[in-house]
Amino acid sequence: MEVVVKINGGLGNQLFQYAAGRSLADRTGAELFLDLSFFDLPPGVHTARPFELDVFKPRYVRADAKRLSPYYRTRDNAWLMRLNRIFPEMHKRRWVSERSFRFDPVVLGLKGKLYLDGHWQSERYFMDREQELRRDLQFAQTLSSADQDVVERMNGTTAVSLHVRRGDYVSHASANAFHGLCGPDYYARAMAFVMERHADATFFVFSDDLPWAKENLPALAPLVFVEHDPQQRDHRDMQLMAHCRHHIIANSSFSWWGAWLNPRADKLVVVPQRWFADARVDTRDLIPHNWHLV
Repeated sequence: MEVVVKINGGLGNQLFQYAAGRSLADRTGAELFLDLSFFDLPPGVHTARPFELDVFKPRYVRADAKRLSPYYRTRDNAWLMRLNRIFPEMHKRRWVSERSFRFDPVVLGLKGKLYLDGHWQSERYFMDREQELRRDLQFAQTLSSADQDVVERMNGTTAVSLHVRRGDYVSHASANAFHGLCGPDYYARAMAFVMERHADATFFVFSDDLPWAKENLPALAPLVFVEHDPQQRDHRDMQLMAHCRHHIIANSSFSWWGAWLNPRADKLVVVPQRWFADARVDTRDLIPHNWHLV
């Protein structure tokens, strides 16, 4: 048995894809392969992203062209794809496309030789393997001395990560239309929600647009703007977010994981009411039941 997972997008998306595939492979005793061909594509419609899962300690084998070819032949043949959907048990290799943003329980019971193509953005795909997954998702490198100083400052406060996601949500028209943006009103409500429960909160601000955050975030409590070498910002930001006690996340899989990687049972996580600009997208399976919509 084998599970091949298509990996694409930024670090948050890569983590959801890995988590779903790793958990399915562990559940069935299969070997996990990652299709990393997305990262060889030239810049185009999609925002260019590096493969970043190796900042953790993942367990996988990179799928080569020989292993991928039979799955691609199925994907590229409409007749085979229809048979694949109607009579999956007849096929030695099965292409599994995500059908909607909702959690699909059928995926949990799949076996055989499988290719997973989707985002799989729900912890329900991997919660039964949470402890194994948390071991995989330990950061491989230690923090720099500057970042360790930030951690020491966090440890001396009621530290709350606050993530502002802009980037291609602003610069790409299609991304903006689909995702939308969390504005100052959301952050004011979220900070007030946290401060009602933790009056001594200090907010550690992480963003791909710190000038905007400095200009627009409400000064309701102490704010610490966390800065890094731009080439290391993504995974270092996530690593530091996970050190915080509580979290205010954006409509971003990146800060979703920054909050999830915090293992504290008593953490408070605040989430925007609307994850996508298009309210018709059903995100009820994306948000863990004990996180708070604001």
